[in-house]
Amino acid sequence: MRLGELLKQKLLITDEDIEQILQLQENASIGERARFGELCISNGLCSEQDVLMALSEQLDLPLLSDVIEEHCDGDLPSNELALKLFPSEWWQRQQAYPLYQNNQQEVFVAQADIWDDFIFETILREHHLKTVPVLCSNYELRQLLSNVDEQQSQSSTLNSQESSSAPVVKFVNECIQRAIKENASDIHFEVNKQQFLVRYRVDGVLRTVDQPGIAQHAAILSRIKLMAGLDISEKRLPQDGRIRVRLSGLQVDIRVATTPTVYGENAVLRLLANEQHHTSQQAKELDMLPDQKAIIQDILLKKTGIFLITGPTGSGKTTSLYTLLGQLNDEQTKIITVEDPVEYQMKGLTQIQVNSEIGLTFASVLRSALRQDPDIMLIGEMRDKETAQIAIQSSLTGHFVLSTLHTNDAPSSFIRLKDIGIPDYLIKSTVVGIMAQRLVRRLCPHCRTPDMSGEVKAQQLGFAEVDQKWGELLPSAPVWYQAHGCEHCNDTGYHGRLAIFELLGWSAEETAELEMEDLHQVVEKQKMRTLKQDALLRAALGETTLDEVLRVVG
Repeated sequence: MRLGELLKQKLLITDEDIEQILQLQENASIGERARFGELCISNGLCSEQDVLMALSEQLDLPLLSDVIEEHCDGDLPSNELALKLFPSEWWQRQQAYPLYQNNQQEVFVAQADIWDDFIFETILREHHLKTVPVLCSNYELRQLLSNVDEQQSQSSTLNSQESSSAPVVKFVNECIQRAIKENASDIHFEVNKQQFLVRYRVDGVLRTVDQPGIAQHAAILSRIKLMAGLDISEKRLPQDGRIRVRLSGLQVDIRVATTPTVYGENAVLRLLANEQHHTSQQAKELDMLPDQKAIIQDILLKKTGIFLITGPTGSGKTTSLYTLLGQLNDEQTKIITVEDPVEYQMKGLTQIQVNSEIGLTFASVLRSALRQDPDIMLIGEMRDKETAQIAIQSSLTGHFVLSTLHTNDAPSSFIRLKDIGIPDYLIKSTVVGIMAQRLVRRLCPHCRTPDMSGEVKAQQLGFAEVDQKWGELLPSAPVWYQAHGCEHCNDTGYHGRLAIFELLGWSAEETAELEMEDLHQVVEKQKMRTLKQDALLRAALGETTLDEVLRVVG
């Protein structure tokens, strides 16, 4: 069966896609004509791994992961076989790497091009060995080739990595494509002394996925800047931009931020496609426990006032705001959002992006937005006194305002507003609720295992009080779990994230003073759960681990 038919059978491409690829092949000159699978990848129709698996089935050839698991005990092979057959430069030049030699005079070779007869003929002529081509991704081949030079000097290693790396355009595309497949929220390109790292943030945790040669740093950063429409000659100042591309059949929106460091420029790419995908798939309501959900519904029924969501960068504030807007969005309601930048796009909303470079600041946009007769306004962030004052005035003149604030918990948001310069009486008369939130990793349901010491750890973390106050939300005998790791969760033990909340309602009739001591009395009166207590409840429900509770909220 042809490769296109196999990919279509797996529901990865359509008949129209096949026609498109064949047309591209026909229009290309003979010397530049790419193979069907390569065009599928470069045009964003499917991933490199999809094509490799289909080729394995079509040609009956092994995949690198299968050979390593079966013959190398799951580890990367040593460079002993490679250096015995040919010098490292030869393997780098041929973009190939020997993995294993069996008793039948066969050598399994991972190759960038499995149709390269030169490799087969040379190994047969020089060593009387037959070659079994092994399918592998460009990323996997780079890992193998970096291994072949480990005995050489640092400079040789850097040069070989440079020569073995795929073209820069392809490398950056691969990084983005792989990040989307692994549900990463951010890609970090970081340069240190004699080291250039690519790291992904998956479920809130960073891990290194690649280490290109440092000589490639400038070219890779320039490519990212070109894609984001930034000035490639400016390396002394931070820059922000945006990339929109189509990869693996998915429209990818990427926010790019570069910054200068002592060793060169770093770049961070925020992948909004994954977040938008999850937001579009999620329920109409926030994933919170029933008592908190009831408080949120009461707040959303109010027609005026300010509702604030607090937390550090990357804690899911914007996602929560848009989930709430989804509940409020209907044909009878005009909603205007003012953000920097606009991360999610929702039908039925008027969305405005701030641009300080041309004088389009939060304050100036908000004044204009109020003249557009909105019912509900979303302000991306209360950054200063002027923005906060306009939000206060908006709520006093009959608007419902949602916004974010950077504080550690819900009660301290009142203190933060006072620090900005808002008088107590205005805060007390306009704020209708404050919600602090964090994200904890969700346990993988396929491999979680009971935590035998869970009960002891839970008591040390203060679960007794949680059980006493909110025991009705729990099963009679909570079972504590720990992360294990399997193929479904990339051996991390976790898959996805869930939000934990700290929710404080507020009414204009509240008489408490805006001092921490009085605010803590309001918290006790409302039976507000802290972030730590809400996280403990989620752990008791088997949704996360106590280790994760400790990592996120201490």
